[in-house]
Amino acid sequence: MNHKIEKYVSNLFENAPKTKKNYELKEEITSNVNDKYYDLLESGMDENEAYNKAISNIGDVEELISYDFMKQDDEVQRKRSAKITAIAVMMYIICPVPVILFESFGAGGERIGITVMFLLIAAATGLLIYNGVSRPQYQKMDDTMVEEFKEWKSANDQNYRARKSVTSAMWTIITVIYFLVSFMFGNWGTSWIIFVIGGAIEQIIKAYYDLKGDK
Repeated sequence: MNHKIEKYVSNLFENAPKTKKNYELKEEITSNVNDKYYDLLESGMDENEAYNKAISNIGDVEELISYDFMKQDDEVQRKRSAKITAIAVMMYIICPVPVILFESFGAGGERIGITVMFLLIAAATGLLIYNGVSRPQYQKMDDTMVEEFKEWKSANDQNYRARKSVTSAMWTIITVIYFLVSFMFGNWGTSWIIFVIGGAIEQIIKAYYDLKGDK
């Protein structure tokens, strides 16, 4: 093992995150550069020439480190997003339970149950909206057309996810309101108008995110 090469590679990783992946990458690069160095010595090169030639083949280590870090960060974000979505869906599923539990306590209990239900719906909706808009935006690496397209696509994907979260939550709330109003007042013949109103609200939400995406 050439200690000069080992020190050179270690310096390249000096500011890198102390992860197992980066340690393995450093060891692999050190081993490959050493092998190249001794191959060049055997071919007749002197030590300085072989050293300079060997380290010149390393390339951009920072790019490799950044790419690996970005992949790890994406995986963390994906798992976090899945947990938030699962919690929100669970809250939607259990939101009618308070109404059923408090119904036996009379009108006062029924009002408490409905209040708790809407609080659960509001919390779940807030989680979905937060999940949709809090994902990190793509940061372009340079001013090339490819990078500008990637940045534009990332922004549009984020708007689409946010809009989908909002509209999904809205239709869940509208469905719950429809059944509540219909059961409580028995007006099944007219309460379907709630869905027409929901369709209009959805178009307003769509227009808002379309305008936001054009900016």
